[in-house]
Amino acid sequence: MDVTQKVDPKTQNPEAQNALVEAALNETNEANEAQETPAQNTSEGSTISGLSIDQNWDADSAVGTERESSTESLRSSIYAYVEENGRRYHKYKEGKYYFPNDEEEQDRLDLQHHLFLLTLDGKLALAPIEEMPGGIHNVLDIGTGTGIWAIDFATNFPSADVIGTDLSPIQPAFVPPNCRFEVDDAEDEWTFSQKFDYIHGRMLGSCFISHVKVFESAFQFLRPGGWLEMQDFGFPFRCVDDTMKGTAFERWLELVQVGCRKLGKDLGLAPSYHQYMRDIGFVDIQQKFVAWPIGSWPKDEKMKILGAWCKENILSGMQGNSIAILTRGLGMTSDEVEMLLAEARQDINSKKLHCYTPM
Repeated sequence: MDVTQKVDPKTQNPEAQNALVEAALNETNEANEAQETPAQNTSEGSTISGLSIDQNWDADSAVGTERESSTESLRSSIYAYVEENGRRYHKYKEGKYYFPNDEEEQDRLDLQHHLFLLTLDGKLALAPIEEMPGGIHNVLDIGTGTGIWAIDFATNFPSADVIGTDLSPIQPAFVPPNCRFEVDDAEDEWTFSQKFDYIHGRMLGSCFISHVKVFESAFQFLRPGGWLEMQDFGFPFRCVDDTMKGTAFERWLELVQVGCRKLGKDLGLAPSYHQYMRDIGFVDIQQKFVAWPIGSWPKDEKMKILGAWCKENILSGMQGNSIAILTRGLGMTSDEVEMLLAEARQDINSKKLHCYTPM
């Protein structure tokens, strides 16, 4: 589930960082990185066309109106939403992220956060951040969603400044004083003024066209000895026997994967995270793997509990997490998608499937 990269800041490669990736490995795959020029005050400016002084500049509303209009337009783009097939999506960089951001999806994301806490025995991080020399001061949460992880982390680490970024401004207004949120695309050039001790990302398999680009930015903005931790899922889901074979649930999984590829993304990249990081320059990579059963079919008591929560997570997210992919990517109608979903839900609720999500 995780890949750990650790480096002594005193080594000859001070830019090498730590990385902890919780990534599901595909069993099939296992078998088969301007100088500033000081401004000068010169009278030559008066000879340059367009730079003559407007004595009434402070009363001129033309530039101000244009700027205000531009700013208002940007603000509108960031905070507006779009409706599609009865679900609400982000307006900023419309269409880039395929999952909705409405209240229903926010509830699911918070449920999923609890599932992670159950899985990790209440821990918010597996990287040994509490042992970092000098302590942990600057933290970044990529794709923060509802911001619940960032808020919990800021509460538990009051000396750390926590930033959460996302395409959707759906985070609460009242948060710990050491936590804030920004609307941002992690695939864009990072412009933070500081480097981070710890960068966290969770369930980002469907977020990026290039995870490599995001990991390269993380490498650049981690301080020596810092940690990058990724927690992600393997796709498609697995089965311990043949009970999923030929089911509508299996077909749903296959169509979601094909639809996502048609749209330019690959849901199955988590098994490659460790190699991406190694190629970038992260070191001492470690991985941890767990499984989320879909239902309470395992014998182990903890796995039964995880299975119950995972089943609810999947059932509550199936429609929102696939309607855009299947209609945009494969041209299916919303009615066709709903029919498929109804059959897939029946498979999950039948208690006959012995499936799990590799993490």
